[in-house]
Amino acid sequence: MTYEIFKTQVVAQLEEQFPSGTSITIQSISRNNNQTEDALTILEPGLNISPTIYLAPYFKQLRQDIPFASIVSQIYSYYQEHRTSHSIDTSFFTDFDNVRSHIVYKLIHQEKNRELLKEVPWIPFLDLAIVFYCLLSKSSTESASVLIRNEHLSYWNVTAPDLLSLAEKNTPFLLNSCCNSLEELLLPALEQLPFAEQSDTQQAFHSSTTVPMYVLTNQQRFGGACCILYDNVLKDIAERLNSDLYILPSSIHEVILMPTTVTESISSLSQMVTEVNESEVAAEEILSDHVYYYHRNTDSITM
Repeated sequence: MTYEIFKTQVVAQLEEQFPSGTSITIQSISRNNNQTEDALTILEPGLNISPTIYLAPYFKQLRQDIPFASIVSQIYSYYQEHRTSHSIDTSFFTDFDNVRSHIVYKLIHQEKNRELLKEVPWIPFLDLAIVFYCLLSKSSTESASVLIRNEHLSYWNVTAPDLLSLAEKNTPFLLNSCCNSLEELLLPALEQLPFAEQSDTQQAFHSSTTVPMYVLTNQQRFGGACCILYDNVLKDIAERLNSDLYILPSSIHEVILMPTTVTESISSLSQMVTEVNESEVAAEEILSDHVYYYHRNTDSITM
Protein backbone atom coordinates (compact mmCIF):
# COMPACT_ATOMS: atom_id res chain seq x y z
CA MET A 1 0.00 0.00 0.00
CA THR A 2 1.42 3.38 -1.00
CA TYR A 3 1.36 6.34 1.38
CA GLU A 4 -1.33 8.15 -0.67
CA ILE A 5 -3.58 5.09 -0.62
CA PHE A 6 -2.88 4.69 3.09
CA LYS A 7 -4.12 8.22 3.78
CA THR A 8 -7.25 7.73 1.71
CA GLN A 9 -8.07 4.41 3.37
CA VAL A 10 -7.51 5.79 6.89
CA VAL A 11 -10.02 8.57 6.27
CA ALA A 12 -12.53 6.14 4.72
CA GLN A 13 -12.27 3.67 7.63
CA LEU A 14 -12.58 6.38 10.27
CA GLU A 15 -15.61 7.97 8.59
CA GLU A 16 -17.48 4.72 9.23
CA GLN A 17 -16.89 5.08 12.99
CA PHE A 18 -18.12 8.66 13.48
CA PRO A 19 -21.57 10.23 13.26
CA SER A 20 -22.85 12.04 10.19
CA GLY A 21 -21.50 15.57 9.92
CA THR A 22 -18.04 14.70 11.24
CA SER A 23 -15.25 16.32 9.22
CA ILE A 24 -12.16 14.14 8.79
CA THR A 25 -9.36 15.78 6.84
CA ILE A 26 -5.61 15.51 6.31
CA GLN A 27 -3.51 18.65 6.09
CA SER A 28 0.20 19.33 5.70
CA ILE A 29 1.28 21.12 8.88
CA SER A 30 4.45 23.17 9.32
CA ARG A 31 6.50 22.04 12.29
CA ASN A 32 9.67 23.22 13.98
CA ASN A 33 12.90 23.50 11.94
CA ASN A 34 11.07 23.97 8.63
CA GLN A 35 9.66 20.45 8.75
CA THR A 36 6.23 19.58 7.38
CA GLU A 37 4.12 16.56 8.19
CA ASP A 38 0.66 15.26 7.31
CA ALA A 39 -1.76 15.45 10.20
CA LEU A 40 -5.26 14.07 10.62
CA THR A 41 -7.99 16.31 12.04
CA ILE A 42 -11.33 14.98 13.26
CA LEU A 43 -14.03 17.58 13.96
CA GLU A 44 -17.23 16.12 15.34
CA PRO A 45 -20.45 18.14 15.04
CA GLY A 46 -20.44 21.09 17.45
CA LEU A 47 -16.66 21.03 18.03
CA ASN A 48 -14.03 23.39 16.59
CA ILE A 49 -10.93 21.81 18.14
CA SER A 50 -9.29 18.44 17.60
CA PRO A 51 -6.10 16.68 18.69
CA THR A 52 -3.44 16.69 15.98
CA ILE A 53 -2.67 13.16 14.83
CA TYR A 54 0.51 12.88 12.77
CA LEU A 55 0.31 10.05 10.24
CA ALA A 56 3.97 9.29 9.51
CA PRO A 57 4.48 7.05 12.60
CA TYR A 58 1.40 5.03 11.69
CA PHE A 59 2.52 4.55 8.09
CA LYS A 60 5.87 3.39 9.45
CA GLN A 61 4.02 0.71 11.41
CA LEU A 62 2.32 -0.42 8.20
CA ARG A 63 5.73 -0.80 6.55
CA GLN A 64 6.69 -2.97 9.53
CA ASP A 65 3.80 -5.32 8.72
CA ILE A 66 1.43 -4.13 11.47
CA PRO A 67 -2.12 -4.91 10.22
CA PHE A 68 -3.94 -1.92 8.75
CA ALA A 69 -7.02 -2.55 10.90
CA SER A 70 -4.86 -2.41 14.03
CA ILE A 71 -3.38 0.91 12.93
CA VAL A 72 -6.81 2.44 12.34
CA SER A 73 -7.86 1.19 15.76
CA GLN A 74 -4.82 2.89 17.31
CA ILE A 75 -5.67 6.19 15.61
CA TYR A 76 -9.29 5.97 16.77
CA SER A 77 -8.20 5.20 20.34
CA TYR A 78 -5.70 8.07 20.35
CA TYR A 79 -8.40 10.47 19.25
CA GLN A 80 -10.85 9.30 21.90
CA GLU A 81 -8.21 9.60 24.63
CA HIS A 82 -7.25 13.16 23.64
CA ARG A 83 -10.47 14.69 22.30
CA THR A 84 -12.14 17.58 24.08
CA SER A 85 -15.84 17.71 24.84
CA HIS A 86 -16.22 21.45 24.21
CA SER A 87 -15.30 24.06 21.62
CA ILE A 88 -12.95 26.96 22.14
CA ASP A 89 -14.45 30.45 22.18
CA THR A 90 -12.37 32.11 19.45
CA SER A 91 -13.47 35.57 20.61
CA PHE A 92 -11.33 34.86 23.68
CA PHE A 93 -8.27 35.92 21.65
CA THR A 94 -9.59 39.32 20.62
CA ASP A 95 -9.24 40.75 24.14
CA PHE A 96 -5.62 40.87 25.30
CA ASP A 97 -6.69 40.88 28.94
CA ASN A 98 -8.00 37.34 28.41
CA VAL A 99 -4.69 35.97 27.18
CA ARG A 100 -2.02 37.93 29.06
CA SER A 101 -1.83 35.40 31.90
CA HIS A 102 -1.53 32.51 29.40
CA ILE A 103 1.41 33.83 27.36
CA VAL A 104 4.53 31.67 27.63
CA TYR A 105 7.69 31.18 25.61
CA LYS A 106 9.84 28.45 24.12
CA LEU A 107 13.21 28.23 22.38
CA ILE A 108 13.79 27.26 18.74
CA HIS A 109 16.76 27.54 16.37
CA GLN A 110 17.02 30.80 14.42
CA GLU A 111 18.56 29.59 11.17
CA LYS A 112 16.43 26.46 10.90
CA ASN A 113 13.27 28.55 11.34
CA ARG A 114 13.97 31.56 9.13
CA GLU A 115 10.63 31.36 7.32
CA LEU A 116 8.60 30.92 10.51
CA LEU A 117 10.32 33.88 12.18
CA LYS A 118 9.01 36.14 9.40
CA GLU A 119 5.50 35.40 10.63
CA VAL A 120 5.84 35.50 14.41
CA PRO A 121 7.15 37.91 17.05
CA TRP A 122 10.46 36.73 18.46
CA ILE A 123 13.46 37.74 20.55
CA PRO A 124 17.02 36.66 19.61
CA PHE A 125 19.01 34.63 22.14
CA LEU A 126 22.45 33.47 21.01
CA ASP A 127 21.80 31.33 17.91
CA LEU A 128 18.28 30.63 19.15
CA ALA A 129 14.96 32.48 19.07
CA ILE A 130 12.45 33.02 21.85
CA VAL A 131 8.94 32.63 20.41
CA PHE A 132 5.63 32.92 22.20
CA TYR A 133 2.43 30.95 22.45
CA CYS A 134 -0.81 31.02 24.39
CA LEU A 135 -1.16 28.06 26.71
CA LEU A 136 -4.83 27.11 26.67
CA SER A 137 -4.67 24.06 28.91
CA LYS A 138 -2.08 21.67 30.26
CA SER A 139 -1.85 18.27 31.86
CA SER A 140 0.95 16.03 33.04
CA THR A 141 1.30 14.61 29.54
CA GLU A 142 0.39 17.31 27.01
CA SER A 143 -0.94 20.81 26.49
CA ALA A 144 -3.14 22.73 24.07
CA SER A 145 -1.62 25.93 22.75
CA VAL A 146 -1.74 28.52 19.98
CA LEU A 147 1.44 30.03 18.51
CA ILE A 148 1.33 33.83 18.66
CA ARG A 149 1.74 35.41 15.23
CA ASN A 150 2.33 38.95 13.99
CA GLU A 151 -1.37 39.49 13.27
CA HIS A 152 -2.13 38.91 16.94
CA LEU A 153 0.11 41.82 17.88
CA SER A 154 -1.69 44.16 15.51
CA TYR A 155 -5.10 43.77 17.11
CA TRP A 156 -3.73 43.43 20.64
CA ASN A 157 -1.57 46.54 20.11
CA VAL A 158 1.42 45.00 21.92
CA THR A 159 5.06 44.35 20.98
CA ALA A 160 7.43 41.40 21.22
CA PRO A 161 9.15 42.94 24.29
CA ASP A 162 5.70 43.21 25.91
CA LEU A 163 5.19 39.48 25.33
CA LEU A 164 8.64 38.70 26.72
CA SER A 165 7.89 40.63 29.91
CA LEU A 166 4.72 38.60 30.45
CA ALA A 167 6.23 35.26 29.44
CA GLU A 168 9.15 35.71 31.82
CA LYS A 169 6.63 35.72 34.67
CA ASN A 170 4.11 33.22 33.32
CA THR A 171 6.30 30.43 31.96
CA PRO A 172 8.10 29.45 35.19
CA PHE A 173 4.77 29.62 37.03
CA LEU A 174 2.70 27.62 34.53
CA LEU A 175 5.46 25.24 33.40
CA ASN A 176 7.59 24.59 36.46
CA SER A 177 11.16 23.49 35.90
CA CYS A 178 12.61 20.24 37.18
CA CYS A 179 16.17 18.97 37.21
CA ASN A 180 17.20 15.37 37.81
CA SER A 181 20.46 13.57 37.44
CA LEU A 182 20.65 11.30 34.43
CA GLU A 183 21.28 8.47 36.87
CA GLU A 184 17.98 9.16 38.68
CA LEU A 185 16.09 9.08 35.38
CA LEU A 186 17.72 5.95 33.96
CA LEU A 187 18.16 3.66 36.94
CA PRO A 188 14.42 2.85 37.29
CA ALA A 189 14.57 1.40 33.78
CA LEU A 190 17.13 -1.13 34.98
CA GLU A 191 14.35 -3.09 36.66
CA GLN A 192 13.41 -4.32 33.20
CA LEU A 193 16.88 -5.81 32.63
CA PRO A 194 18.21 -9.21 33.74
CA PHE A 195 19.77 -9.05 37.19
CA ALA A 196 23.35 -9.46 35.92
CA GLU A 197 22.93 -6.54 33.51
CA GLN A 198 21.37 -4.44 36.28
CA SER A 199 24.45 -4.98 38.45
CA ASP A 200 26.90 -4.12 35.68
CA THR A 201 25.05 -0.94 34.72
CA GLN A 202 24.69 0.22 38.30
CA GLN A 203 28.43 -0.21 38.82
CA ALA A 204 29.08 1.86 35.70
CA PHE A 205 26.82 4.63 36.99
CA HIS A 206 28.48 4.68 40.40
CA SER A 207 32.00 4.48 39.01
CA SER A 208 34.19 7.43 39.83
CA THR A 209 34.79 7.94 36.13
CA THR A 210 31.11 8.55 35.43
CA VAL A 211 30.55 12.13 34.25
CA PRO A 212 27.78 13.82 36.27
CA MET A 213 24.93 14.87 33.99
CA TYR A 214 21.64 16.56 34.87
CA VAL A 215 18.49 16.84 32.76
CA LEU A 216 16.74 20.21 32.95
CA THR A 217 13.21 20.48 31.56
CA ASN A 218 9.69 21.38 32.70
CA GLN A 219 7.32 19.06 34.49
CA GLN A 220 5.43 18.42 31.24
CA ARG A 221 8.73 17.55 29.51
CA PHE A 222 7.47 19.50 26.49
CA GLY A 223 9.32 22.55 25.17
CA GLY A 224 11.35 22.47 28.35
CA ALA A 225 14.70 23.66 26.93
CA CYS A 226 13.51 27.20 27.68
CA CYS A 227 14.02 26.49 31.40
CA ILE A 228 17.57 27.80 30.93
CA LEU A 229 15.91 31.25 30.73
CA TYR A 230 14.15 30.99 34.10
CA ASP A 231 15.45 33.29 36.81
CA ASN A 232 17.94 31.63 39.16
CA VAL A 233 17.46 28.09 37.82
CA LEU A 234 20.95 27.72 36.35
CA LYS A 235 22.42 29.85 39.11
CA ASP A 236 21.04 27.59 41.85
CA ILE A 237 22.24 24.43 40.09
CA ALA A 238 25.70 25.89 39.52
CA GLU A 239 25.97 26.91 43.16
CA ARG A 240 25.00 23.41 44.30
CA LEU A 241 27.65 21.91 42.03
CA ASN A 242 30.15 24.66 42.83
CA SER A 243 30.96 24.98 39.14
CA ASP A 244 30.12 26.75 35.90
CA LEU A 245 27.98 24.63 33.59
CA TYR A 246 28.10 23.18 30.11
CA ILE A 247 24.63 23.25 28.53
CA LEU A 248 24.06 20.48 25.98
CA PRO A 249 20.90 21.05 23.90
CA SER A 250 19.38 17.59 23.97
CA SER A 251 16.24 18.77 22.11
CA ILE A 252 13.66 21.57 22.20
CA HIS A 253 12.20 19.68 25.18
CA GLU A 254 15.22 19.46 27.47
CA VAL A 255 18.90 20.27 27.99
CA ILE A 256 21.65 18.33 29.72
CA LEU A 257 23.82 20.16 32.25
CA MET A 258 27.38 19.21 33.15
CA PRO A 259 29.77 20.90 35.58
CA THR A 260 32.70 22.42 33.70
CA THR A 261 35.05 20.86 36.25
CA VAL A 262 34.92 17.68 34.16
CA THR A 263 37.72 17.28 31.65
CA GLU A 264 35.51 17.23 28.56
CA SER A 265 36.23 19.98 26.00
CA ILE A 266 33.50 22.04 24.38
CA SER A 267 34.59 20.83 20.93
CA SER A 268 34.23 17.15 21.89
CA LEU A 269 30.88 17.85 23.54
CA SER A 270 29.66 19.74 20.47
CA GLN A 271 30.66 16.80 18.29
CA MET A 272 28.70 14.48 20.56
CA VAL A 273 25.60 16.73 20.40
CA THR A 274 25.83 16.88 16.60
CA GLU A 275 26.12 13.10 16.31
CA VAL A 276 23.16 12.53 18.62
CA ASN A 277 21.06 15.07 16.71
CA GLU A 278 21.85 13.32 13.43
CA SER A 279 21.12 9.81 14.66
CA GLU A 280 18.69 9.99 17.58
CA VAL A 281 16.65 13.23 17.59
CA ALA A 282 13.68 13.82 15.29
CA ALA A 283 14.39 16.63 12.83
CA GLU A 284 11.56 18.79 14.19
CA GLU A 285 12.85 18.45 17.77
CA ILE A 286 16.48 19.51 17.27
CA LEU A 287 17.36 22.68 19.16
CA SER A 288 21.01 23.29 18.21
CA ASP A 289 24.35 21.60 17.54
CA HIS A 290 26.16 24.10 19.76
CA VAL A 291 27.15 23.62 23.39
CA TYR A 292 26.61 26.65 25.62
CA TYR A 293 28.53 27.81 28.68
CA TYR A 294 26.89 29.17 31.84
CA HIS A 295 29.04 31.55 33.88
CA ARG A 296 27.86 31.55 37.46
CA ASN A 297 29.83 34.69 38.40
CA THR A 298 27.95 36.80 35.85
CA ASP A 299 24.78 34.67 35.64
CA SER A 300 25.10 34.61 31.85
CA ILE A 301 25.17 32.12 28.97
CA THR A 302 27.60 32.25 26.05
CA MET A 303 28.35 30.03 23.06
